[in-house]
Amino acid sequence: MRKALLVLAVVLTLASQAPLAFAQAHDHGSHGEASAVQTTPADGAMGAAPERFSATFQHAMRLTSLVITPRGGDPLSVDLAGATGGTTVSAILPRLTPGNYTIAWTASGADNHTMTGRVRYMVH
Repeated sequence: MRKALLVLAVVLTLASQAPLAFAQAHDHGSHGEASAVQTTPADGAMGAAPERFSATFQHAMRLTSLVITPRGGDPLSVDLAGATGGTTVSAILPRLTPGNYTIAWTASGADNHTMTGRVRYMVH
């Protein structure tokens, strides 16, 4: 019993220290499947200010909206002019100062289906 509790404690400790690799995404299109989208930065992660946001999808998509909101601050839309589509898409982020941020994104596929998601990130 002690051994099982020790193993459980170690697993819970490691899980609480690892940032989530996948962001929650909502698929608003005809595919009908809820898809995991891998983002950088990952949802719930913390560290240095990221210079770029990227998302990897199961199908080719194009970022159509990227909004960064600092806790207690005003939302800032990221310029996506020249953004290209693909299974991995990215955008350069403005310089982020220490604090908590929410990055909300919207992406659209060639067949006009859209996905939205949100990433929470803490800059140290």
